[in-house]
Amino acid sequence: MEANAQNMEMDDDMLITYLLGEASAEQAVRVEQWLTQDVANRLRLQQFSTIWETSKTMQFAEPLDAQASLLSLKQKAIERQTQQARVVRMKRNYAWLSAAAAFLLICTAGLLFFVRFANRQMEVSTVETITTDTLSDGSVITLNKRSQLNYPATFTGNERRVVLQHGEAFFKISPNKAKPFIISTNNTTIRVVGTSFNVKNKNGNVEVIVETGVVQVSRNGNMVTLKPGERVLAKTNAPLAKEQNPDQLYNYYRSKEFIADNTPLRRVVEVLNEAYAAHIIVSRKELNSLLLNTTFKDESLDDILQVISHTFKISVEKKGNQIILK
Repeated sequence: MEANAQNMEMDDDMLITYLLGEASAEQAVRVEQWLTQDVANRLRLQQFSTIWETSKTMQFAEPLDAQASLLSLKQKAIERQTQQARVVRMKRNYAWLSAAAAFLLICTAGLLFFVRFANRQMEVSTVETITTDTLSDGSVITLNKRSQLNYPATFTGNERRVVLQHGEAFFKISPNKAKPFIISTNNTTIRVVGTSFNVKNKNGNVEVIVETGVVQVSRNGNMVTLKPGERVLAKTNAPLAKEQNPDQLYNYYRSKEFIADNTPLRRVVEVLNEAYAAHIIVSRKELNSLLLNTTFKDESLDDILQVISHTFKISVEKKGNQIILK
């Protein structure tokens, strides 16, 4: 029994699956039993873990052909086994060949990890929280509540492409002229090299606001170029409409501030409804154009409404899930 345990083989794919937490219950039991059989087995798993961490930093100028790479790996594995058989018969002064074989093993296993998992799709979804995530290229994404972003674990090829399925996100893109960053959302494409901007996909419309750099936005064959302080609204069956961004309220979920600078009450209410998932209604049309000048920071909705009520001498009435300004 002991001899059989020592001779039990464990293939590389099984170890990779186990390391990534994707093994079935039966596979996990098999690997864990294998680990208990020999210290060398545990060392091998640790080496694979180290190789995986190292392979994350590998860069490739061109997209990898996964099938060709795997065939190459199999051939190298056969060559490695031949080398190992020959090492047994070699004299001590040829021991450096063992080191070469070990180096080949590390490179081969690292490439195996990269080929298999570089294009693995990741997903970040939020419900009632705001999340900040750093992508493999160093770009930083801040995702607003009730939003979803999909992206590859590692960017390969000649572009960096992500998908904003719904919601809103602020992108601070790491510069790379050779590999533009592309965002797809609701039939709209946003293309940048290195810049910062906000994207909102809501109710079938896409809004892009640029803070730094230059951004290209295209939809249905139309394209506009945005500079800092500009925004575009992409609506279904309508031309792209570029204009100056009128306020800084879009940034509330990152800055934790509501900055109103001669901002119409209509716009303030729109943002408060979004931020607090509220249902505020302005009962009189003439109130919509009232201009507010103030900054709210980390304040409750009730406190904000109290300030608005006092400023404009209007009342706030709560009726069911509605809040009525009149």
